[in-house]
Amino acid sequence: MGMASTTANSFSFQPWARNAGEEDSLKDTLARVHLERGHFRDITEASLQAEVVAEGALQLSESEDGEDEDEDEEETQKAKTKPTTREELYKTKHDMLDRVRAAEQEILMSLDFVSLLLSKDMPKQAATSMSPFLKEAVPIGSLGADVWQRMPVDRVREAQDELLATKVRMEGLQQSADSLLGAAHRLQDNVRRETEYWSQILSISEKGWNVCRIPGPQRRLGVRFGFSESSVEFSRRGIAALDPRSDGTIALERGVGSKPKALHAVLREDGKVIGSSKLPSIPSSEETTLEARIHYARDSLYDEELYHEMVRESRTLASFGVTMKDSAISIKSHPASKAGIEVAIDLVSLDDGSGLGPDVSNAEDGLAEATVLAARLLLSHAHRDKTKKRSDFPAPLSDKQRDERPPLPILRNVMAFAMHRSALDRLNAYVEVVASVLHAAKIENSLQRAQFELLGNVHVTNMGALTNALMRPWISGAQLQVQTPDATALKFVFRVESTLAYNNSFGSIFTLKIPTRDEGYRFDNLDDLTSATDVKLASALAKAMAETLIDDWTCNENEALLTKDAGIGEKNASMWVTFNSRKRLLSLSSFTTKVSWTDNGKTSETGFWDVCDAVQR
Repeated sequence: MGMASTTANSFSFQPWARNAGEEDSLKDTLARVHLERGHFRDITEASLQAEVVAEGALQLSESEDGEDEDEDEEETQKAKTKPTTREELYKTKHDMLDRVRAAEQEILMSLDFVSLLLSKDMPKQAATSMSPFLKEAVPIGSLGADVWQRMPVDRVREAQDELLATKVRMEGLQQSADSLLGAAHRLQDNVRRETEYWSQILSISEKGWNVCRIPGPQRRLGVRFGFSESSVEFSRRGIAALDPRSDGTIALERGVGSKPKALHAVLREDGKVIGSSKLPSIPSSEETTLEARIHYARDSLYDEELYHEMVRESRTLASFGVTMKDSAISIKSHPASKAGIEVAIDLVSLDDGSGLGPDVSNAEDGLAEATVLAARLLLSHAHRDKTKKRSDFPAPLSDKQRDERPPLPILRNVMAFAMHRSALDRLNAYVEVVASVLHAAKIENSLQRAQFELLGNVHVTNMGALTNALMRPWISGAQLQVQTPDATALKFVFRVESTLAYNNSFGSIFTLKIPTRDEGYRFDNLDDLTSATDVKLASALAKAMAETLIDDWTCNENEALLTKDAGIGEKNASMWVTFNSRKRLLSLSSFTTKVSWTDNGKTSETGFWDVCDAVQR
């Protein structure tokens, strides 16, 4: 290398220019160095010092000489440890590549740092040298640098800053304390509300209500107050959520138990109300407890299902005189006649104050209450039957579609109850008329009126036996005993049976048993019974008269006719007895005379048997 070259090479690295315009670009400097000296790996500090020493600029120091010697020793050591195999060569190559990559990463990170630092003042120029990752991760211009002189120490300001810092710390501590106290109060309120909530849950659970979890994402608790054997329309409404209030108390789900309904029965006769069932009273909202709300919801749901089943059944009983007037089910105790008792059953809201009111009382309120109670018992019996059917063997599988659910037999039994009561009233009215007419004729008699017996001789031990008694035919009997002068008792036994079963006859069946026949007569209505009884009573009185007369009188029982042979050439004597309950009249007639007794409130001086004595004298 000549002197010119050496002189040129000494100017390759120059100090920084004072003015930015005189400064060469880094790219030009690197290109010039590469052309003058070759690759950068050949440019070391030792080689540069050697060039300087060769020009006589300075002497090598001992330390530098020592370092050169150490470097020479390291190079010698490396030369001694050169790879001798292919594996060692590849290992050395990979090590070198790893070092190059690490150096490249450090250079790129340094470039990103410098670019980010310059982006505050020159955002466009600095953005060109920033990596895409840095642009996405850090906003441009978020890092900057500045040079400022150290401010003089101000003790007063430092004291104020310390005081402000202390005050800020105190305020922070006070806010933390207030937050902790507020959290403690909230925790105490939450504990109180939770305690109140779970105590009420435990209370209703201990009283027998089924508390369960309502399915759904809200994870609420609910109470099941419905009936498992109810129809689909009502079984889904038999559960209500237990929603906690702000004060910890429990409220039923909105609308449940707030507007309860109840079944109401009204009895009418000739358009006048003679009886009405009483409606339960509802206390004010402040006095209504959770358990009371559940009771109202259960009773209301039960009565709604009962009314629904009775409406379904009434559609099948239209031919029996069952009609719908507005929303009430109308039942006539005597469908063939306008007379009798009419039973109207309706579902009323307790909030509306419907009904006759608690201060109004009627003679047949007990019968109306019994009607409602009987209907409720019949629905309970239907629920028990469904439970029993579940334990039976299921029906064989078949392609045939099952028939629609038949209506429950509730209204039929209520109708039989009303019809039987009406039949008893009319039968008792008839036998009382007969006994009154006989008493007016001074004929001794004893009357045993028909009694409405719910159970009869049935011994009830449980609710099922009571319901079975309600579903059986209603049977009652009356008896009229007439005394004759010879102390013979003529017994007329009346029996009435009422049923509305599907496989039996409809309505009330009347039976009459007379003294002269063991087998009784059966009648489909009371008018036929009264007509037959009038005839049989007249015949019995005629026969008893014939037996008391001394003369030879013969009696034709079929016609209640007494005849007597007067002898040869004389006309036969005849008498006949008639009894008419409609006219309240008993008569003893002949071709020339007629004696009558009627029930007009006055007792005749001459009795029936007295006339008989006069006839034989």
